[in-house]
Amino acid sequence: MRFWRFVSIVLRKPHVVLDTNVLISASIAEQGYSTAILRAARQRRILLVVSPYIIQEYAAVMHRPHIIRKYQGIEGRLEALTRYLNVHTILVEPQTIERIVPDDPKDDAILACALAGQAHYIVSGDEHLQKLGAFRSIKILTPRDFAVQVLHLSRS
Repeated sequence: MRFWRFVSIVLRKPHVVLDTNVLISASIAEQGYSTAILRAARQRRILLVVSPYIIQEYAAVMHRPHIIRKYQGIEGRLEALTRYLNVHTILVEPQTIERIVPDDPKDDAILACALAGQAHYIVSGDEHLQKLGAFRSIKILTPRDFAVQVLHLSRS
């Protein structure tokens, strides 16, 4: 009985793919919409869907020398978030999909992750993804729009 209760709870929560730019913003800023979204995930209000590609891209960007120099203690936040992403999210191995974003093929990896994880939302600051507005039945929202429309946070 516990298993089915767990499954019903999991299925009711929004499944969300956070683009790498949102993960980076949440790691760097102490406040803001990206940080609020990550906090909602940690509070289990939403379920994050990730792929090895997203985790690797996040780590690669966060290890860039100019980021390490500019943000003191970022390595600790990088480690903590990477551990969280590997343990407390839905980790999928997406299949390659047809080219959807001609101007930035890397964005197709985000779409493939969302498709494989049956996500309800993709949250991204990327203009190529935002132009799509949706992919199949998956809504693509900015961090601000997701925080306001889904998490019901006030606009600031």
